[in-house]
Amino acid sequence: MDRVTDLIIDTIDRREDLGVKAERLITRGQKSTYWALLVFVRALVQFCVAAARGNVDLIHCQLAWRGSAYRKLIIAAIARYFGVPYVVHLHAGQFDEFWAGAGTCLRRSINRLFADSAAIIVLGDYGARVILDRLPSLRDKISILPNASTTPSQQNRSRSESGQVRITFLGYVRPEKGVPQLVDALGKLACRTDWTATIAGSGEVEQTRDQARRLGIVDRVELPGWLGPSETAALLQRTDILALPSFVENLPMVIIEAFAYGVAVVATPVGAVPEVIAHERNGLLVPVGDADALAKALSQLLENGGLRRSLGDAARRDHAERYEINTYITRLASIWRKAARC
Repeated sequence: MDRVTDLIIDTIDRREDLGVKAERLITRGQKSTYWALLVFVRALVQFCVAAARGNVDLIHCQLAWRGSAYRKLIIAAIARYFGVPYVVHLHAGQFDEFWAGAGTCLRRSINRLFADSAAIIVLGDYGARVILDRLPSLRDKISILPNASTTPSQQNRSRSESGQVRITFLGYVRPEKGVPQLVDALGKLACRTDWTATIAGSGEVEQTRDQARRLGIVDRVELPGWLGPSETAALLQRTDILALPSFVENLPMVIIEAFAYGVAVVATPVGAVPEVIAHERNGLLVPVGDADALAKALSQLLENGGLRRSLGDAARRDHAERYEINTYITRLASIWRKAARC
């Protein structure tokens, strides 16, 4: 969500033609729980002051689950008090389970969060179903707006420049992202000498390195930890295959970014992912939790450079037509204008 929000703000700042001004309200810090609470209190004070002065036409709530949901419930309640319309933008793939497991009071609050919104944005049909299965009367409020990214100024370099195919994972290095299955799949490819891998992100980095060591591939798997935007762009530029074998997702930004670079993607059909990846046209889909199937798909792309390139080329075309940030911002601004008139 942070990457999407940063991109939205940056793009709006450059788009004077939109006639829209947006400011980011940070509701959670990245340090301790105590610090996060202070950040949230400060955000509430900023919002209350601006709303009381009539300086807010609309508030856009980026909604995930757990703490994010509780924070947005409070912000929505304040917005209702001041008569400020709000948009709910659902991101987390775990929200469905979170909502289903909520107690009666929390479930009613979540229902009201959506029901009282001026508009609801989801990333695909998957997100729409999460809401409509519980609140079918809200169909007219829902807009499907898949994630988007910029078009890179430089495309990815070819395999011939590096000599080996680079397989990349970008995201939280955790079991729910399928990282153990990815390392197992790479272990099954240990006899091949035509690949290297990068597993980038924060989380269980040392546990993943230990697993790679046990499988005898630690010297071929780079684990750099968290990467900033410029480092992420540099990695995608030299990536041939993106692997994201997640157990739970909505619509990961990294898939959209990989599309922009013309990278062949291997992913699992979770959340809205199968709405974006058409198997064997612009990527490959493998069953959740199946390391053997993942290894087979990676091996297929290692052996078939033509397939790798055709998937990447189709992904790049899809990005230009459907997932480019300027088109996204134009649609978002239209949703905002309509919601602000409510």
